[in-house]
Amino acid sequence: MNEPVVIIGGGIIGASVAYHLAALYSLENVVVLEKSRLGSGSTSASLGGFRHQFSSETAIRLSIESVKVLDSFEATFGYDPLIKRDGYCFIASSQSSFNQLKKNRELASSLGIEVDLLGNEELQEYFPFYSFEGIIGGTFCKADGHASTSAVLQGYVSKAKSLGVKFFEDMAVTGIVIDNKSVKSVVTPNFSITTSKLLIASGAFSGVVGKLAGVDIPIKPYPRKILVTDPFSDSVPLEIPVIVDIDSTLAVGREGKGVIFADNKPTPSSFELAFPEDYDERVISKAAKRIPSLSGASVAYSDVGLYELTPDSNPIVSKIKEVTGLYCCAGFAGHGFMHAPEIGRIMAEIITGQKTHIDISEYDYRRFDSERLQSSEKLII
Repeated sequence: MNEPVVIIGGGIIGASVAYHLAALYSLENVVVLEKSRLGSGSTSASLGGFRHQFSSETAIRLSIESVKVLDSFEATFGYDPLIKRDGYCFIASSQSSFNQLKKNRELASSLGIEVDLLGNEELQEYFPFYSFEGIIGGTFCKADGHASTSAVLQGYVSKAKSLGVKFFEDMAVTGIVIDNKSVKSVVTPNFSITTSKLLIASGAFSGVVGKLAGVDIPIKPYPRKILVTDPFSDSVPLEIPVIVDIDSTLAVGREGKGVIFADNKPTPSSFELAFPEDYDERVISKAAKRIPSLSGASVAYSDVGLYELTPDSNPIVSKIKEVTGLYCCAGFAGHGFMHAPEIGRIMAEIITGQKTHIDISEYDYRRFDSERLQSSEKLII
């Protein structure tokens, strides 16, 4: 039997890559190792958003192709992704931020995506429940929306299993054997697997896993928290877009009958999902300035998880140059779910030695060898 391709990480990225290896290249020996439960990392904390508004052409192309997959997902995988096209609206209070939004809109339009440019008065007319005081303008894309992360994950896992992929839960990797600068095996508490092709798709933990192979993968964890109110209808329609103030870093949207809001201000890097005692109060106060009726809302629960960031906020999707047979697919800065369908296909192409059907050279690990990185993604939410 041929040596397996081993994937470390059973989230949406690892599952998508495993499926594409089996479906497109008929690889019968693919093994996915997950230290906890499948999808228990960043995938479980994701709200399932997808959008076409980015400052990078590559990111927009990935969204376009991934959303096509989501639109036909139920027919292919048997799971309804529960797509809602409620849109994303980005707003700006500074001229420089508004200029960036206009550039993003022009880029999206050049790729066939319709994005509305709205001034202050138009924003207030569109979304009367929200106070746009001090806001210059914004962009709104009706093609953006949300889908069920659990349905998409289960679709990939079940289909991959039917094609022979083996998934192991509660199976932490404790060692990676490298000999003569080549991958030789992966070690777990239960067994070792001989392999010459190993993919690190461990989300925020990819840097830690990389150290087992003696390589520095520059991905750091950043805790994020989203607050969700009890059922709330006072002045806020049940269907609203995610509204993101890119200057104040406040994001507001809907989750079922509740309202969600979060402060996307950068936090110190840490694996600890700990936040200041007054975090909730500060974020609610910030949100209430934009939606006054929220001052009377009660928080039902919070969603916490880790964002995985590289120095330029773009992912690593490539070979790892120091070790033959080692690959990385991580660092998605909260965009892993929305790009997983297309990234899974592209990573499968890289692992099998094919030319990628989309140029993702800007995501190559080797870019960190240079002092001049690619332009950072401007919209991280």
